[in-house]
Amino acid sequence: MNKRYLFAVFSFLLLPIHTGWSGDVSGNLAFETSALMKEFAHVERKKPPVDWQSRSGASGMNLLWEADHSKPWYIEYQKEGRNFITAGLAYDNKESVHWGLKILAWGFSRMAPDGQFKHPDCYHSASFLVEAAAHSILLLESSPWRDEFADETAAIKPMLHAAARWMIRPDIDVLNWPDDNNYPRIFGERRYAHRRFLDAAALGEVGMIFQDKELLEKAVWLVRNGIAFQQSDGVNPEKYGHDTSYQALGLTYACRYYQIVASDATRIEMQPMLDKGFGWLLNRIQPDGSVNATGNTRTGPAAEPGRDGKPKGLDYQTTAVCIAWHSQLVGRPDLEKTARRVFEFDLKSKGN
Repeated sequence: MNKRYLFAVFSFLLLPIHTGWSGDVSGNLAFETSALMKEFAHVERKKPPVDWQSRSGASGMNLLWEADHSKPWYIEYQKEGRNFITAGLAYDNKESVHWGLKILAWGFSRMAPDGQFKHPDCYHSASFLVEAAAHSILLLESSPWRDEFADETAAIKPMLHAAARWMIRPDIDVLNWPDDNNYPRIFGERRYAHRRFLDAAALGEVGMIFQDKELLEKAVWLVRNGIAFQQSDGVNPEKYGHDTSYQALGLTYACRYYQIVASDATRIEMQPMLDKGFGWLLNRIQPDGSVNATGNTRTGPAAEPGRDGKPKGLDYQTTAVCIAWHSQLVGRPDLEKTARRVFEFDLKSKGN
């Protein structure tokens, strides 16, 4: 067992006890810094851009907005900060962590005093940044670098808490999670299974950091709603059908909630959903690592446009990551081999 993992375990034991809630941040840190994740998931962010210190921290479409304010911006693009932070932890590269925190900080600098990011689809877009920032802070505070990055994480924390509290404000909640779950007569966030687990992870992780009971309870509500929304065949529906990429994305956030936030009782509730959800997804993985996307509602052959107007492609990275994570959580090394095949197919399809 490596020294980093031992330190992570020790650090986690020193964190405040969240009564009624169990979490394994150290186990998640071990997964994020594992050999497989270093080989495939984090390798493109092994180092930050050469000129990262002179950059503002804007990411994705927000870079274009920064140059021309007539263009759209979405705060979700700042979730890229988490990816550099986890890569920095995996490769022992502190510059990657600093750059990742700078990306997150740029995002929160665009937040209104009430916790809102004022652009279209602001609730859903914010949920990505909230989750990314909370996950990053939990990992850093369970790492050997906890003290070194304490000032940077402390600067983000109050804004992170404000954004999460805005998400559960009654007038905001009722707009996004209206009290009508009569499938298929559903609208708002309820059309998308993955958003239940994304929001649960976001609110639950912030709840862990601040021991905020209301955030933790809303996260449980979202998880239970997601469990109830799953079809009998294991599909977590997206726009009234199945989608392999969004199935993988939702399962990724479900695993994050399961490992980091969930109580033992909630884990028991979640297990059948995870088993069926992964069972359906794994049946879509072909021997060569490709994914059978037939009938996808949002990505692949019948793709909907993304924020940039381009058709949404299949997300092989997320698919491979969630399978690898499931392998760790259920103790099935054979599934890590499946994840590797998906990663390798993705590289080949990109010409690498």
